[in-house]
Amino acid sequence: MPSRAEIRGGLEATLRGVSLVILAWLLWSSLDRDKATAVAEARSANLDAAIRDWTSAGLAPDRIVLELDSTPSRLQRDWLRALSRSGSALSWSGDIAPIAVSAQRIAAPRGGMTVLAATEGARQLQLFDDVGALDTATTRNGGATFRVPAATGFIGARSAGNVARAAQPDSVRIRRLLVLGSAGWESKFVTAALEEDGWSVDAAMSVAPGVTVTQGATAPIDTSRYSAVIALDEAAAARAPEIGRYVSSGGGVVLAGSASRSAAFAALRAATPGRLEAPAALSSEAPATLASLGFLPASLLKADAIPLGRSGSSTVLAARRHGGGRVLQQGYLDTWRWRMSGGDESLDDHREWWSRAVASVAYAPAVRSTAENLGESADNAPTAGVIDALGPTSSRVGPSLASAAASISLWWLFAALALCLLGEWASRRLRGMR
Repeated sequence: MPSRAEIRGGLEATLRGVSLVILAWLLWSSLDRDKATAVAEARSANLDAAIRDWTSAGLAPDRIVLELDSTPSRLQRDWLRALSRSGSALSWSGDIAPIAVSAQRIAAPRGGMTVLAATEGARQLQLFDDVGALDTATTRNGGATFRVPAATGFIGARSAGNVARAAQPDSVRIRRLLVLGSAGWESKFVTAALEEDGWSVDAAMSVAPGVTVTQGATAPIDTSRYSAVIALDEAAAARAPEIGRYVSSGGGVVLAGSASRSAAFAALRAATPGRLEAPAALSSEAPATLASLGFLPASLLKADAIPLGRSGSSTVLAARRHGGGRVLQQGYLDTWRWRMSGGDESLDDHREWWSRAVASVAYAPAVRSTAENLGESADNAPTAGVIDALGPTSSRVGPSLASAAASISLWWLFAALALCLLGEWASRRLRGMR
């Protein structure tokens, strides 16, 4: 058990240590005592006014604390980034739902755009342009796809108060198509469907060995003339080397029906075709549909191929890139039955289906617009832009040690120091020590 002298010695050492700590605290605070820390706060509603005030004051705040419920504009983000890089410690917090939008021109005679919009979870999303609303959708797995025939100015997406805007993509130049296959119903009605949708079509149809009926010019297959080649069956294999060079240089090809079975297209196809899946039995009471057709499934996809469509458990549509071009492999056979024996909308559905398939691979170089480029003002992913400019969300930036010391009254520090010194002195004197 320690003696009374040892207890008093420990107490005196404690008082001496507290005195030294207070002296060190006072010395530290004196280094920053003449500088007052300026803390500025702002919310989304008054951010413009706050930035204007900080700018007109001529001296940026030491710390900026933001509480955001919507994404700042690009101008606001750039200004805040400049303040941060000039020495202002910046922190922000808030629940901002991520949102992004992009637009791509459809390579088809009717034109239009495919617009992809993304947000968090399942939310209501509105698509609009400079004139007004275009479409609405509830996102699934965070995204939605829209087909927009035409738009004015920007294309925007709005969800939960946040807005992303994309500039319209450049127009594209559409060239002719080339249909290759055997003379028959499939070649006839595929060519007719594409022409009905506005495509200019050349065709070469094999009637017998060495006998080919052509429509249009018999020009070499290259990107200066054709946007895409449609190979309908094995009859197209005779021009496979030419098609391969064409796709490698940027062209597009649709390997339809039995064309993918030809060994000549092995390097191009997206998958090894499987065994024929027989078509459903047709009757006068049940109109033909795409799902009722027979098909060659894509049984073994290549490593770089992407499955795009299924029939039951089998992949029927698959795509891949080959060199600079694109390949779409679709396994449906005799799609003319869908057009001729389908319901009231089958003719339109058949035409649109084939036109979309071709547009997905078509070579269509962009045509630069002479109008003012709006891309510089686009804001495709504003939430990502906020994080890039301001950093990730964070809690309020705490005060520095010197600023915390300066916030404590010097009178209280002096009183504590005096009590510690007097207490140690009195204790030592009472036990006969100096």
